[in-house]
This record gives sequence, structure tokens and C-alpha cells, in this order.
Amino acid sequence: MSTRYFLDIDSPGSFDRLKKRWHGERPVPLFPQTVQIQTISGCNARCQFCPNGHTINRLPMGSMDEDIFRKIVDEVVQHPVRRISPYLMNEPLADPRLPDLIRYITDHKQSATSTTISTNATYLTDDMGERLIESGLDNLLISFHGIRKETYEASMGNLDWETHLNKVNRFIELTRRRKAKKLKVTVTMVHTSTIDGELDEIRDYWNAQGITVRIHTLENRSHPYVNGKSINIKPMKPYSNCDRLMGQAYILWNGDAVLCCVDWERTTILGNVVKESLENVWQNEAYTQYRRNYLAGKVSGTLCEGCKVQEESDFKFKPSLSILGLLSGQPYPYEPIPPPSSPPLELAKKPLPVITD
Repeated sequence: MSTRYFLDIDSPGSFDRLKKRWHGERPVPLFPQTVQIQTISGCNARCQFCPNGHTINRLPMGSMDEDIFRKIVDEVVQHPVRRISPYLMNEPLADPRLPDLIRYITDHKQSATSTTISTNATYLTDDMGERLIESGLDNLLISFHGIRKETYEASMGNLDWETHLNKVNRFIELTRRRKAKKLKVTVTMVHTSTIDGELDEIRDYWNAQGITVRIHTLENRSHPYVNGKSINIKPMKPYSNCDRLMGQAYILWNGDAVLCCVDWERTTILGNVVKESLENVWQNEAYTQYRRNYLAGKVSGTLCEGCKVQEESDFKFKPSLSILGLLSGQPYPYEPIPPPSSPPLELAKKPLPVITD
């Protein structure tokens, strides 16, 4: 459940602020708690739940200058932020500099601050994997939708199932060989009608390798392209209690601060961190007025007006260890499941393949 917020500037008395806190509301922080930085724009995938392919050829694209990146990080690490994520509406590993940029964050951040990126694994080569481990990255989210070939390729458009499954499995094996315990790997996907029939298989395949699966509820990303897909399995409702603009900052490759991580069309630019500090942008009148209107329910004509989410919460499949399994060399007690390209019933006793070169 999202936290409810209020603006300190609109709550002049200490009693009023205390009353709001008593009812579970929190003041909008003076600095974002999470910062996402787009070091390079664009994504090579054409996922069915994402409008990326409908915006990429119509908007300016580029890479963030490293001096700008360091300027942002140098400011952010002065604050007790929860997370710095050098990715935003993009495929972050398309930027070959990324492990070095993450290393810069690692070397300067406060101990309580974590780093996270999300990738579709296209550029997750052995060399890139080694560099990510060495970078000090805390969390790697791997976007892998479905487990069967047909489902995966229907979900992720132009990406090849076998190639990407191979890369993910190779990286998991690399983390084991390197004993990279600091880096947590999670497989993520969006809960659509495309993958819904495979949830048990998805759980068993990844959990059997000790990997947690996080299933995100479907959002329409306030875009007609996603609406037109009709891939929801439950009714879509207005996303009326969103806390993103209250605690998270989103910075594009050119320094523009956009409203949200679903502002693919860059409809709402609230400032630019090249020209001024992130703190000044975060507290400026444009940000403040937008939050004020949102909290008052005045979203007509804004990106937020069209934002809808499936009527459910995110959920996880976490692996459970078996003591007997540990002794037998099979620590995770999951039944074998059919290979992704086979019919679901006829070959139900065969395991999914671990693809090798």
C-alpha cells in the first residue's frame, strides 16, 4: 500500500502536521528517497506492455555526459537516499560504461544506499557480467517474461528466447563461481494474460536455481499503446494513490527531470539538473504545484489522469530450502516442469533445459 503524503508548506501549524502524521500521512521529503538516472536512452526490446517502440524514433536520444553523471551522484550521496538506480525507461547495459558508472556510485554512496538496475539481458555477456560483479552493484533485476519460448517471445517482441535464457543462466552460474553474495539477482516480469497460465512453471524453474521471482502488476503506463493490447487479466483501475512523484526523482540522459518512470513521451519536464541542483529542482514551484494538484485530486489533462493499474498487488515467488535436499545436493524442493517449447501436459515430467553453448 502506498504511503499517503502531505506538503509541509500547506500545513502551517505543528498541530496540523501532527494530526496528519497520526493518520498515517508523511510530509513530502526535502530530497528524493530514490533517484533513477538514465545514462543512455532507448531500449532494444519491443515488449507488449511497454510503449517504448512507439516513442523511440520520435524523441531526442543520447548518452549522459560523465561529468553530468558525477555531478548528480556527488549531490545525491550527500543525502540519506535509499536507492540510486542508473537506469530509466531504457536498456541500461546498452551503455558499455555502466559498470564503471556503478563503481563510481559504489565508491561514494552512503552504506545504507543500495544500487539497482533492470535489464532484459541482451547485453549480459560474460565480460559484462564480470564487470557488474566487480562494480559493487547490489541488485540486478532481470526482465524475463514467461518461461516457454512462445510466451516469452510474445511478451518481449523481438527478443529470442533461447539466446536470452542462455545468457541469464550463464550469469547465474557466474555469480556462483565467483561467490558473488553481495549481488542479488531477481527475475522480474509483468502479470499479463500472456504469462498467467505459466506461473507455476515460472516459479519452479527459477526457484529451483535459488532465484526469487517478482511479478509486477500490469500498468498501462498512461499510454494508448498498452491500453490497446488488452492483456490484463483483472480490471484496470485508476492509479489514484501513487507516491512516485513524492519520493522518487527521474533524470533523463540530458539532465531533464521528468515526472515519472512511465513518462515515455516526456510530457512533464519539471526542471534540469545540469542547470541547477537536484535539490532545487525537487523543491521548485513546478514540482510543488504538481504535487499539490495531485493530492487534491486535480489530475485532469495530466499524465496521471490516464494512468491505470491492474486490480492486484505485486507478488513474489521465493525459493525455500530443503534440509534433506541440501544433503542430497538438491537444496530446492521443486518438481520438474516441462520444457518451454513443449505442450504443457504431455511432457509434464521433463525438466526445463539449462541451455549451454
